[in-house]
Amino acid sequence: MRQRKRSIVLLIISILSFLALAYLIFFISPDYQLLVPRSFSVVGSSLIFFFPLLFLFCFSLITYLFKSKTHGLLVGLFVITFLLFRLSNLTHPFFFILLAGLFLTLELFFAHRK
Repeated sequence: MRQRKRSIVLLIISILSFLALAYLIFFISPDYQLLVPRSFSVVGSSLIFFFPLLFLFCFSLITYLFKSKTHGLLVGLFVITFLLFRLSNLTHPFFFILLAGLFLTLELFFAHRK
């Protein structure tokens, strides 16, 4: 069985996205509005940067640790979906159980396909 080598690029992407995420959290206010030409402002634009950076960090770190892009994708999507639920005030534990069950089912489906 051939062993896959861990890519150092994933570790570098993980570190850079973590640093960008830390900068975003500590130095940009949550009500920051991005000004787009023609005086159009996007409300809550710091979230537009936060969620992709968090997904990139989770995906690259888990992919580096477990050597599986599928695990990285599922964990990244799980974290983002959970935080979007929390942002929408869906904080009941039942939502977490449903989400965990969904992603566990997806994991078993992808593991069975191999």
